Amino acid sequence: MKTESYSSETLLNYLKINQIATIDELKNVLNTQSRMTIFRKLKTLDYISSRSHSGKYYSLKEIAEYNKYGIWLHGEIIFSKGCGSFK
Repeated sequence: MKTESYSSETLLNYLKINQIATIDELKNVLNTQSRMTIFRKLKTLDYISSRSHSGKYYSLKEIAEYNKYGIWLHGEIIFSKGCGSFK
């Protein structure tokens, strides 16, 4: 049985266009039902997770526009520079 290959580049491009995403959105992007696949691919990127909404949202460090307090607000979603990804 051949294992499917999923591209980190696909997630990278999606996040560059959309800025933030949930796990379910990223699962749709890669056409997978596996949360672990998404986390494996995110691990290869310089990603961040939200500090609000129970860490439900993901983005890239290069996208974040932190203020002088190290906070990036994307609508109602809060990202903190002091607490990056779960790497």
